[in-house]
Amino acid sequence: MRLSVLDIQTLSQPARGEPRPSGFDSGPRSIEAVRVLRISITDRCNYRCVYCMPEEGVRWLPKSDILTFEQIADVVKAAVEIHGIRRFKLTGGEPTVRPGVVELVHMLANLPGVEDLSMTTNGQLLSELAYPLRQAGLQRLTVSIDSLDADRFRRITRTGDLQKVLAGLDRAEEAGFESIKINCVTMRGINEDELCDFARLTIDRRLTVRFIEYMSLGDAALMHDEAHETGPVAGCEGQDRGADSLIPEVEAREIIERELGPLIPVGRNSEPGVGPANVYRLAENDPRGRIGFISSMSAPFCESCNRLRLTADGLLRSCLFEGGEVDLKPVFARAINGERRAAIAAAMTECVRLKPLVHSRHGNQQMSRIGG
Repeated sequence: MRLSVLDIQTLSQPARGEPRPSGFDSGPRSIEAVRVLRISITDRCNYRCVYCMPEEGVRWLPKSDILTFEQIADVVKAAVEIHGIRRFKLTGGEPTVRPGVVELVHMLANLPGVEDLSMTTNGQLLSELAYPLRQAGLQRLTVSIDSLDADRFRRITRTGDLQKVLAGLDRAEEAGFESIKINCVTMRGINEDELCDFARLTIDRRLTVRFIEYMSLGDAALMHDEAHETGPVAGCEGQDRGADSLIPEVEAREIIERELGPLIPVGRNSEPGVGPANVYRLAENDPRGRIGFISSMSAPFCESCNRLRLTADGLLRSCLFEGGEVDLKPVFARAINGERRAAIAAAMTECVRLKPLVHSRHGNQQMSRIGG
């Protein structure tokens, strides 16, 4: 379901301190539960990862459809001033390919009330951008790395250079990023033999390595079959998207513990950010870092979901997989000044109300447009 601002313009936003309507008190369908807004600043990417898009890529959105920096800032101001949301993550596509990304970071980091500004990146351009991003006010980084073998990394990303990514990771540590996370999508038959190698990174480095269960989203396939390919945009129902590639969290943990010893649970509140990962540390070798598992397929955490998403073309989205969307473009076209901020805030409230109770097994939109 997608709503425009015209569908919700009669909604009133309660002032702070006023009671909320009956049946809208708590839980993931309440704006009060939202603690972080994920902002996709571009749908473009310099990779063609096998689980994200087909090898030929997808049709990028026209530049005229992409939100401007000023529009993104307006959304952040509404989130802070009206809903008290103070954590924001920049995503893509690949956010570092957006021209002026350092300028955007500086703009958002200096808005009153923004307490945590982070970014998820594939790290390909991090060697050049780590210092400028840190100086502009970016506080935390998450780098996506799905293999520590250069040839395999290239096959997964189709265009990526592992050595350049690892150099960017080093550069980020030198630049003063103290909370760096590595995201690894686990895929049976592709990288399950590397789980322990990733876990070992946490022994000597202050990193949190997070293993993310493979998710079938958009028009991408791990196992290509020309008879089932459906084209570069949407149309994902007929394609084999690697359902058998899922490695459940319990299996991933067993693989690590068999070789590296027990994993000890770590209090989630002690981990920077407010993400959904179940966090552990190795019991042996006095590790500096931590290991996390994000298990959206084997153990959906919909009932505790605390995030809202903004796509690069201005759609508020209530769920990574599916659910209600509210289009903000009419707001930017018509509302001005204070009216615009109030309309954006009302749209956020309604979008959260449209969240599914539990997401489906397959997403209905391209990962590169949602921002993960």
